[in-house]
Amino acid sequence: MSQNTDVTVFNGNASEICKLILIGLEGVGKTTLLNESCGVHFDTSDGRAGCLIKDNQKGSFFVDEFSRHYELNDMLGINYKNPGEWQRALHGRSEVHGVIFLISASNPRDSALGELPRIYEYCTNLTIPVLFVYRDGILRFAPHVRIYAETREIMIDDEETGSKIIKNEFVRYRNLDEVKKTIAATFENARVLHQLLDPITICGQVKVLRDKNEELEMKINELNQVHEVELNKKQEIIQQQSKRYDEQIEKLNRSLENAALNNKTLQERLDTIVQKNQESIFKLSNDIQSAINENQRLRISLEELTKENQNLEEKHSRLLTEKKQLDFDLHDITRDREQIQKVKAKLEHDIAEVEQSQQILLKEKRSLEARKGDLENHIFATRSRLEEQLNLIVSVIHTTPGGNKRIYPKKYYTNGKWMWLPGRAYDVIEKFDELGESTKDVICSLRKDLHKIDARHAVVEEQDDSDDEETQS
Repeated sequence: MSQNTDVTVFNGNASEICKLILIGLEGVGKTTLLNESCGVHFDTSDGRAGCLIKDNQKGSFFVDEFSRHYELNDMLGINYKNPGEWQRALHGRSEVHGVIFLISASNPRDSALGELPRIYEYCTNLTIPVLFVYRDGILRFAPHVRIYAETREIMIDDEETGSKIIKNEFVRYRNLDEVKKTIAATFENARVLHQLLDPITICGQVKVLRDKNEELEMKINELNQVHEVELNKKQEIIQQQSKRYDEQIEKLNRSLENAALNNKTLQERLDTIVQKNQESIFKLSNDIQSAINENQRLRISLEELTKENQNLEEKHSRLLTEKKQLDFDLHDITRDREQIQKVKAKLEHDIAEVEQSQQILLKEKRSLEARKGDLENHIFATRSRLEEQLNLIVSVIHTTPGGNKRIYPKKYYTNGKWMWLPGRAYDVIEKFDELGESTKDVICSLRKDLHKIDARHAVVEEQDDSDDEETQS
């Protein structure tokens, strides 16, 4: 007893309940599999023709190793005499995660085995997760699993013939847990399917698209006709222009012939003119062709010109706004210019006053320099007298050239008596005091005058700096 538990896993977002539908021929055992797997009890066909299916004929089971509940939804049995009925059974099913096909592979004629390739291809194209559960025979389609059932023979009354017949009655499934585990593994990660496609609906949509395509072709033909009319008009205009050019060329040729007959000496020049005319004709033909191309580009450039016109209008409005602002600025500049003229006049007046003050200061400076010279002469004379008096008091003797000096006191006859250094020094000190007082008075007056001159000079410099800053601003 061999078993094949080939499992195909479909990736997707798992939900709590995995909804599956059961599809198979009439009397193959779909309702029995539902009852045994989910622990429910619904009426079966007992191997005869299919029976009615209730709307809520479904059940669910749980496998320990998996996190989802698996819900089995029973469907009406398919008659093997109507091939393709399984496709109609699949159509219209939504909000399901996969399909379980229950088949008997022992008799290809009386089962869905003959249509298995089409079933498998249809589900594969629509990415429908499927599992084939078969009872007998050999199945070569994956994923599939075989279920083994125990039956017993019983005698029942045949309603059609009215006689006794032998029937195999279902007892139990021997590997039901393995089948449930295979179902859980196959649809563990299956996601909810969208509405399945209907070929009839697709054909209808194709017809609608075909009608729209015909309408578009008609519109394209109309546009082509309009374009041909415009091209014909342009060609007529070009032909008229070429005729006018030909007439002009004929006139030129006639004039050239007459000129050749009248004056043979101008033949070479006339030939040159003819050649130039031919070149101009070639250029004119090129210009005509370029005009045709330019006419085709005019429609494209019309939109660009419209956009440029809008941009120019916006720019014009911005320029008007800027002009108003410039008028305001011009008014401000005129007002500032008047203020600058006033400030300039004031500065010129201040400069004149400063120059006058500078002349006064120069005069005072000269007088101070003269007083300084007199003071220096007075100090020099006083110093000379002091040195003479000191020479009278002491004698300075150099011991060696460039060496130390030695001072010796002198004795002098003064006021009818001889006096040594201290008495003579008193006389000299009195003269030093007189000299110091006179020097002090002169220096104090000179210092006051210098302070006044510095203060006035600082004021003048500050006024000059402020005037320069106003002029720069």
